[in-house]
Amino acid sequence: MSSLNTNLAKLAKCDPSKRIDLREPILAHGVDAVTPLAGLAAETPDLGPSVVAWLEVLANRDEAARAPVAAALRGLLVNPREDTRRHATEALARLGSPVSAAQARRAAAARA
Repeated sequence: MSSLNTNLAKLAKCDPSKRIDLREPILAHGVDAVTPLAGLAAETPDLGPSVVAWLEVLANRDEAARAPVAAALRGLLVNPREDTRRHATEALARLGSPVSAAQARRAAAARA
């Protein structure tokens, strides 16, 4: 876990052009990376689009990660950045877990 935490700390400070270098070391932790990644996106909103993409990659690689990833993506629907919310909504649809109108309304209310 310490290497996961170390890599997440690096990601938080990383130049956007270097983020991709951390994807595989973080995703190598599988489902254990889901909650910390989503938390990092909540704390550092500009990481949101990258985190959404990485979580989707993980869900497509590892069936066991699909449900935790879907839950994490639903949590990102309240992210302050519109692009993160949009990417999360689109990723959920691609993963076969689309956002219902009621879920979208609850997420919008939570942001307000």
